[in-house]
Amino acid sequence: MSLGKKERRITISVGLIVGVTISTMLVKHALDVKEEQTAQKPGHYNSLESAAGKADFPPLPVSIKKAIPNGIVVYYEENRTSLSVPEGKAVNCWVIETQGSFRSERLFVLAEEGNDEDGGIVFFRAAEIYAKLRPGHEEDTLGDFLDEQKYRVIGENSFTAEQIVQVRNLSPNDLAQSLLFLNSLPMVESARFSPWIPSR
Repeated sequence: MSLGKKERRITISVGLIVGVTISTMLVKHALDVKEEQTAQKPGHYNSLESAAGKADFPPLPVSIKKAIPNGIVVYYEENRTSLSVPEGKAVNCWVIETQGSFRSERLFVLAEEGNDEDGGIVFFRAAEIYAKLRPGHEEDTLGDFLDEQKYRVIGENSFTAEQIVQVRNLSPNDLAQSLLFLNSLPMVESARFSPWIPSR
């Protein structure tokens, strides 16, 4: 017994609807499982454990989550001397890798809690330190003093004429040592972290 034209159309339509529904449910389930697994990985905001060093961190302040919605906490240090203000106030700090579709969209951000007047979060580019050279010194002079395994001069800030030094070791302790080291070089007048402003 063969199906008529109308019955064939109905059968095909029902088959398509059932197939699409099942496919959608399977994809949704797979995404839910992946999201749950990701949430447990070190560095994910919900894991409360940094990706490097496996340091426990408290739930992130809302302002960090808002500024960097899908980041990875690479490092966390509690109650440490501020890396960005000379007074050396004790702060909590995170080094967070921002997420992007492309590698070039990813960025390491240093977030410090409580080092401004209202105790809010202040953000800096963690992988870059700006070095102002003393008059008469060139970029090549600075490069001669840097360990290529740790530092690299990647350019000059066109507004401030400071050299941009890329730092490879990004733990808060390493960043503090890098800042001290660059400030100690004879051709460097001052070194600082560059502020990072979250996109709106």
